[in-house]
Amino acid sequence: MGQSPDQEIIQAIQRGDKGAFEQVFHACYENLCQYAFTILKDMDEAEDIVQSMFLKIWERREDLNIQHAIRSYLFRAVYHQCINHLEHRTIKLKHQEYGVLEGTSRVQQPEIFPDELSNSIQSVVNELPQQCRIIFMMSRYEELRYAEIAQKLNISVNTIENQISKALRILRLKLKDHF
Repeated sequence: MGQSPDQEIIQAIQRGDKGAFEQVFHACYENLCQYAFTILKDMDEAEDIVQSMFLKIWERREDLNIQHAIRSYLFRAVYHQCINHLEHRTIKLKHQEYGVLEGTSRVQQPEIFPDELSNSIQSVVNELPQQCRIIFMMSRYEELRYAEIAQKLNISVNTIENQISKALRILRLKLKDHF
């Protein structure tokens, strides 16, 4: 049994094959930017996140450990980077407000550890209302399009959009309070 095409591409990237890396970049870049934009609502930030993620992959290519489809890995990586970015944005805003209230420009950043953040995100996702959680997980973890989710669940695309918006709103709110 031969290797999957994804495993061949991953191994080529690990060996430093720029052509394989560029192939993945060009195939996924635009969709990843659109995905990041749906979370961040800012295209410049979305592009920064995606470019930064690709840069990290290239810099750490020799240690790349992708067991499944590379596309799924990239979407998960962008998702986690976006959530981290939203958290950082919220913390920064809170500290700016605090600095204005206190009349000081000194800002002390709290420490956030990736494992804690990941556990917090999973905890909040688990607390989402059932339909909201199912739709959110199908969209973000299974990477299904809204139309695919609507068809599988026999509900409208508009309902899917509303439930995703609701999930993201709850995530932002709960994670903001957590940190």
